[in-house]
Order: sequence, then C-alpha cells, then structure tokens
Amino acid sequence: MKKFLISALAAAALFGTANAADFEVSETSKVAFSVKHLKLITVDGSFDKFSGKISYDAGKLSALEGSVDVASINTQNGKRDDHLRANDIFDAAKYATMTFKMSEFKDGKIIGTLNVKGKDHQVTLDAKISENAGKPVIAATGVVKRSELGLVWENSLKDSAASDEVTIDLELSAK
Repeated sequence: MKKFLISALAAAALFGTANAADFEVSETSKVAFSVKHLKLITVDGSFDKFSGKISYDAGKLSALEGSVDVASINTQNGKRDDHLRANDIFDAAKYATMTFKMSEFKDGKIIGTLNVKGKDHQVTLDAKISENAGKPVIAATGVVKRSELGLVWENSLKDSAASDEVTIDLELSAK
C-alpha cells in the first residue's frame, strides 16, 4: 500500500493536475471601445475601473468573467462622458455596472453574456491568447450594436450622430 501511495504522489507531481489556475485581471489591462461619430471620426473610449477573473491552464481558457464601473467611462471629453453616464444612455446611477460571463471558448472565439442596463445579450469576441510568465494574456475584439444593448437616445439627429456599431477591444493580462 505504501508503494502505491508513493507512486501515485510521484505521478501527480510529474504530470501535474488537470485543474485550471485562477487569476485576477490586472489593473494594467484595458477595457475599451470605439464608435464612429457623424460618420467622420472615430471616438475611442475606455472604462477605467474594472475587475475580472480568468481560469486558464496549459493554453486552455476555461472561464472569463468581469465587470466594469459604468461611471468610469472615459472618452477624453468630460461633457460627452457626463452625457454617456446620464439616464438616457447608460443610466449609471441606476445601472452602476456592466458584466460579462464567458459560456464557451471555441476556435478562437469567446462566447458569453454581456449584461447592460439589467438585460443579457449574447456576444462573440474574436480572441488570441498568449502567455507571459505562465499567466494568460487575452486580446479580444468584437462588434455589438448599441441599439440592441438599449444604448439609444432621442435627439434632433434621430440617434444618427453615433454609429450603431460599437467595437469592443479588450486587452486582459492576469496577475
């Protein structure tokens, strides 16, 4: 029995375990977006406050979830940021966070649920995963329609000042 136990421990040490390692998303990560304004220029923005968790082992992403503080939106224009936080767009006072939870990673695609203003939306992001000192680094991008996320407003331009398509750009590193 003693030989069996020692052999089992040696095998476990040699081959490792099948459990994924859990990581926190580093504060050096980026949660960003871009949208065309008046079909002429691209407005880039980000969320400065966010958190997330990554489960990853040997090149396999098994879980990704995170949240952003909506009030931390930053487009380098205070007046625009205040409007985006207002109740006719993100309504940051009522819906303080947006969340994402991955349901599947397959063929370089992260598929999951994005919750915006209390409603769930299926999202697919193209992703590349690399490693830095054994920790995952995720670069993911995708396009969503802001009208489908409930991010619309009425104005004299009938909501056409900003494009309906918004590009999501994530650069997530683990710590």
